[in-house]
Amino acid sequence: MNYKKSKYVFPVVRDLPNGAKVCLLFSGRIGKNIFVSHDTFHKVVNDQFEYLSPTVRETLILNKVLVPASEDELQEINKENEMAMSNDKKDRLYISIQPTASCQLACDYCGQRHSKKFLDDQHIEAIIKRVENKLNQAKFKTLEIGWFGGEPLCALKNMGILNSRLKALAKAHEVQYLGHITTNGYALSPTLYKELKDTFNIRRIEITLDGSKEYHDKRRFTCKGKGSFDMIFNNLVNIVSSEYYDFSQCPISVRCNVDERNVEGVFPLLKLFVEKKLQRKILFYTTAVVSWSNNGAGSEEGRMLLGEYSTNHIAYMIENDFIVGILPHRAAPYKCLGTDEYAEMYDADGNIFDCSETSYSDYYNEKGFTLGNVLESTSNTNIRSCLKDVPKRLLNNEISPCNECKFYPLCGGLCPLALVDGTPRCPSFVYNMEDRIFLDFIAKKRG
Repeated sequence: MNYKKSKYVFPVVRDLPNGAKVCLLFSGRIGKNIFVSHDTFHKVVNDQFEYLSPTVRETLILNKVLVPASEDELQEINKENEMAMSNDKKDRLYISIQPTASCQLACDYCGQRHSKKFLDDQHIEAIIKRVENKLNQAKFKTLEIGWFGGEPLCALKNMGILNSRLKALAKAHEVQYLGHITTNGYALSPTLYKELKDTFNIRRIEITLDGSKEYHDKRRFTCKGKGSFDMIFNNLVNIVSSEYYDFSQCPISVRCNVDERNVEGVFPLLKLFVEKKLQRKILFYTTAVVSWSNNGAGSEEGRMLLGEYSTNHIAYMIENDFIVGILPHRAAPYKCLGTDEYAEMYDADGNIFDCSETSYSDYYNEKGFTLGNVLESTSNTNIRSCLKDVPKRLLNNEISPCNECKFYPLCGGLCPLALVDGTPRCPSFVYNMEDRIFLDFIAKKRG
């Protein structure tokens, strides 16, 4: 059989300090980094496959560096994606709840319309009934609650009522009950962390720090204009230093939203984590700021800068023993609220959505993303928006630029809402993939 070099192969050659060359072939078809000799690298890059030894050639075929010459790779990738999606166990019922539209912060890139609105008893009762109807539809093993906002901890009392009712519901249906929470961290404390972990069965807490204090406070400030960094960072340090913190059961993940205004602030934040010895106690990642509700936030410049800077961020994290993700994995189209046939989100008015970015937004309401209200009839619990069609459109090669992108097997198109809006949210690794391939090699050599 004749073979060709996969269009999804990333060849990288770098010099080591001792003068030796490192030759790597990263297979985007399976998400694997392969260390090869200079001779093998040269033959692959120059399409001289007939000169490879049988053993080497077989290894490269197995890892899909080489593929059949007649193969339509995109078609094969989508066959694999379809198989992976069909094998995905549909045994988790995921419900996202926004107990309030209120927030202590007024972040300048937020696309939500905040107000002093909280879920009332009538809406809570309707949510419980709706979730119970959903649990009766299939044989679920897990009921997972995603607490979102506004700022969910501004409505802790409402959360507590819902949590108690939902836990009882899960017990009655003999399903596991767990959750996660996205919070600004402003009201988080060691005792509240313990309550979330033990009473709410929270298994991941995500907070946001947009760089060091100098950068964070210019964009994530309170409604009264006061910087929020000191409060959030001190809360983080106090929690991970407390007897209640359990990284294995309920880790805290710190997200840093980056654009051109604060990209210089990531390094000082990483150094602060090292100073406080937090590297192995938290998870940390950066993500590009994006336009939310068509508010114009984020930019191509910011995404490119994040990609370029993240090479040094990752190198520093490797050097200082952070838990760090370096290379992407093989990925099918993204599974989220919008593409999960059972998942839903409810806001503080009881409105129903299938995307966490479409609530509290006139822009998305006008586009038809408000799917109903929990106070209406609960008989139709599977109403969906156009987001449900995105995976199928990806599998049919109907979405550009994904159908022509070298990174498609590694990201699966990511956010369906962004694809529908025509503004793909390409991951930052597209800007420094070769650096990441080399850094992955370095990290593995260090064990």
